[in-house]
This record gives sequence, C-alpha cells and structure tokens, in this order.
Amino acid sequence: MNNRSFFPFFFLVFWANFIAAQKYDYMWPLGSGPNFSDYRFFYDFKSSDKLMRVDTFSTGGYTASFCDKNGEILFFSNGLKILDKLGVIVENGEGLNPTVVEWQSYKSYPGGQSGFFLEKPGNENIVYFISLDFGLHPANEWPYKYVGQNLMVATIDIMANNGTGKVLEKNKILLTGTLMSPAACRHANGRDWWLLVSNADENIHYRVLISPDGFSHPDTQFIGTKPNPIPFEGGNKNNFAVGNSFSPKGNYYTDINDYLGFSIFEFDRCSGLLSHERRVDYPPPTYPNYYRNAPGSGAVFSPDEQLFYKTTTFDVGWEPWIPYGTLPYLLQYDLSFSNLSESVDTINIIDSSDYHFPENITWDGFYGAELAPDGRIYVVHSGLGYCTVQYPNVKGKACKFVHDKPFFDVVIGSAIPYMPNYRLGPLDGSPCDTLGLNNIPVANFRMDDSLDFFTRYFYDLSHHEPVSWQWDFGDGAISTEQSPLHTYDSTGIYQVCLTVSNQYGSDTQCKTLYMGVSKTESPFVEHQVEISPNPFRDRLLITISDNLPKPGFRLYDQMGRLVREDVLSSGINSLESSQIKPGLYLWEVKSKGERIKSGKLVKF
Repeated sequence: MNNRSFFPFFFLVFWANFIAAQKYDYMWPLGSGPNFSDYRFFYDFKSSDKLMRVDTFSTGGYTASFCDKNGEILFFSNGLKILDKLGVIVENGEGLNPTVVEWQSYKSYPGGQSGFFLEKPGNENIVYFISLDFGLHPANEWPYKYVGQNLMVATIDIMANNGTGKVLEKNKILLTGTLMSPAACRHANGRDWWLLVSNADENIHYRVLISPDGFSHPDTQFIGTKPNPIPFEGGNKNNFAVGNSFSPKGNYYTDINDYLGFSIFEFDRCSGLLSHERRVDYPPPTYPNYYRNAPGSGAVFSPDEQLFYKTTTFDVGWEPWIPYGTLPYLLQYDLSFSNLSESVDTINIIDSSDYHFPENITWDGFYGAELAPDGRIYVVHSGLGYCTVQYPNVKGKACKFVHDKPFFDVVIGSAIPYMPNYRLGPLDGSPCDTLGLNNIPVANFRMDDSLDFFTRYFYDLSHHEPVSWQWDFGDGAISTEQSPLHTYDSTGIYQVCLTVSNQYGSDTQCKTLYMGVSKTESPFVEHQVEISPNPFRDRLLITISDNLPKPGFRLYDQMGRLVREDVLSSGINSLESSQIKPGLYLWEVKSKGERIKSGKLVKF
C-alpha cells in the first residue's frame, strides 16, 4: 500500500461514500409488456419479494438504471430518454442515440445491454450515462445491417431541479467506428474507471480512462484472433453487437460475437491492456439449415472468476421434414483450462448427452445475462421471467440452473441491464495503488432453503476483499467457512451474524432467520440512533433508544483505523472529543454484533 500524507477533501468524501453502501445496481428495470405495451417494473434486490411496480412507462427491449448508494432508484433509461425516480423525463433527457431514426417510433431503443451509468470519479453529484449509438454497417447487408457506430456520453447533474436532475450535455461522441458494446471496470487505484470497446469486425480494442478530469482520448490496442474482417458469409455476424463484459474482480474481459465465437483476455487494471487471449470458435453448422441465431449475447463470469457462462441459441429447420424451432443453450466454461473448448458443459436441460431430436425443440431463446447483487446469474429469455443460476461458483449442473425463477407473469422481452461492478475496490499493493485507499471489507450474505427443513445454506456476498469469515448462527454454533451449510435443532427465531475481516479492518452484518415461525413473533424491534452536532468540535451527543441492548460506538479515520470505542447506554450519551484531530471520520453503532447505524462525521 502506497500511503500519502495529503488527500484532497473531496476524495476522502468520495471514498467514505464509496465503501458505505454502493447499491447502485440494486433495481433492474424489466422492460416491456406484450407488444411493447405500457408495463414497467423494477426487480428490487433490497426487497424480500423483489418485484416492484412503479409506474406505467415501458423501457421496452433496452434497460439501464442507476440507484443512489442506498439502492433507491435515481435514474433509468430506455435508450431514447433518461427518466428520474418517478418515471418523469429528466430535463434535457430526450433525444438520445439519434443515429438510426427509423427506431425512434418504438417505445425503446433496441440496443440491449449497450448502456449504463457511472458516477464521475471524485464528484458524487455528477453521473454519466454511457451508451452505444447504433448505425448502418458499412456493408449494409442483412442480417448485419446495423452495428455500434458511436460511443456516446450524457452528463447529468443529479442535484439540479431539487434532486430530480438535469442533463447538462448529451450525445457527446467519445469514439466512432464499427463497435461492440462498451464495458467498464474500476481502475486499480480504486477511484477511476476503464472503459473498453472492441471493434466488431477486427481485432482492435479501444480504451478510455474516466477520472476526475473527465474522459481521456481513446487509446488503441491490436490483439486477438477472431475471424475478420468483412466481407462475410451472410449470417456470420450479429445484428446487435452487444455482450462484452468484465469479470467481477477485473482480471478478465470477454469480446464476443454470437455467430463466430468469443475471446477471453486477461486484463491489467493498472494499464488497461489486454493479454493472453483464449479463443473459442463456434463450429460450422452441422447441416445447411441448422445454424446459430442472433439470440445469445449473455456473457458472465462467476463471482470467484473460476467459471464463465455463455448463452447461445440454435435456430432449427427449414426443410419439410425438420420441425422448425429453437434450441437455447447455457454453456459453462472452466477458466483453469488453457483450451476453454475442452471444458465446456451444457448447464440447462437441453444437454448433448440426453438430447433427442426433435423433442427438445422450442420457440424459446436465451438472450442477455447478468451477475446480480444477490450473487446469482440471471438470464433473460422469451418467457415470463428470468432464468437463474443459483450458485454460479459451483462447477457443472450443481450450479443449479432454474427456469422461470423469478416468474413475473408478464412478457419482459429481451431486456436485462448491464451493470459494472460498482463494489470493486483498489488493487492493494499494485503499482497503481497510489491514492492511499484500503479495501475495508463489507459483510453481506443471503440465506437459502435446502431440501432439509432445518438446514439453511448461507451464501457469502461480502465485498472489498475479505480474507476470513466468522459465522454465528444464533444457536451457539459457529463456522469459518466462506459459504457454510448449517442445520438447526428446532424451529425458532435466530439472529445470524457474519463478520468478515482483512488486514485493514472488519465488518459484521446480522439477519433474522425465521425457522418455522411467523415474522410477527419476532422480538427484534426498530432501534433509534441519533448523533449530533455534525460538524462537531469538542463534544458528541449520541442518543440511543431504550430497546437497544449493549450498544457500542466506534469512530474510524479515513484510513479505516479505529480512533475511539465507547460502550453506550440508553438515552443521551455525551462524549468528550477535544483530543480528536480535525478531519473526516466514519462512525458506527453496533448491538450484539449487528451494525445498527453508521455514517460520516466532520471534526473542525
């Protein structure tokens, strides 16, 4: 870790906000209803039932969204306009991606996972909307008539108009060419962003650095072995050039083309450069009327970066003796293999080992896919819900692929957002770790049922590089596994707590498990914590509600070092603080290992 003695105040504020919540991806717009009718839902990862209907604006086949740090929707887009949390068009938020005017009559831009939001490094009041504007391909030949033509950015002031926002600038062109979809990865310094875009026809990759100074001039790297360039053979290119993505920790990047195959590169978060390509070329059609179709842009890495998931769909039949239909596939590749093709496994029910032509032919297709905040991979298809990979770190069919879960009972088309990993921190100890930031771990987990009524699977979702895990299951049992399976002796209400740690600090999260009892029987109630004044000088007043058992107060500096720790009591607690140096601090109040409330304090 390279520490510095001076940090700009705005940068400290940025990092404090960054580690506090980072739920920017917690609400996903679900797209259109039947025939682009006016349906619009959010899939809410904060909620127990997850599905929330907000208004009747359709996002169609294109969805992009951005939440505040606490996971409440801030902006979303259908590719043609930017809307605020109420579904109202943000001032100057219309007329996006204007190149292909024939698409403007639709309720959304049909670009799929080709747009996303990023907070400007060092300024939490500015948000960028980065999108790919499609235009006519130079060959102008079906089915490859369209391709990404311009990489564009819109700049949003989120504080304007009493917090509903205003687009300050839109359709600013960062790059022009024949382009695949953009993808973003946190720079190794933990603050800036790398933006990568590949050439759709050639082995050319463009990179842009997003920093407090804005967007750098694009740099170019020539690497890869994908077949190129045009002329091409009719259907060997994808009409919608989408699907490129980074792995969660930023070690890998994939450049895909659904007709030809895909490449996986290693990625350097310091330099933004790609290296060590591993190429998978799809085999040619097995007979003239059996070929790969456009659906299948999903390309997702497992959270532990050991596995890679790819969607694809076969189109079958044109002859009278061939039943026409589709064959959707979800493929899993093991990244420990030098030759990825040797590791492929078919995860969904249509498997080469039990496939019986033509019984498995459907009218369904697998489209985009995305890794969600709950640790699952969601795949969008032409049904009434998502398909889900429950445990994407697990090799083979034990990863548990589930069809139509969650089920929405409304057609959502092919809409699923692309989300950068907003929770990726600095690459500690790297040459680019120059800003003095630390990966202070943040605890998070989910609780899953199992076949045994009394057994639960506790799935770790913590971030910022924890290296140890301590579970307290609330019944006297503990575990140090990352994602343990635990069996209880009886029904009851249990407080399950996870503490994660690394060399820079630790964090605890607790959740209530209702084992065969109603939530209304819970003895746990809402607690109130108030701290004032802020900014403070010589004394802090901390007010604690009567029902909070054994409350404790901790104060940390901007480096994550513990400054003071106090045991509190119910009522008003007065803490003398004249010995604390001026600066920005983070505080938390815990009770029985559970973080009750936290925030920022400024000492002057």
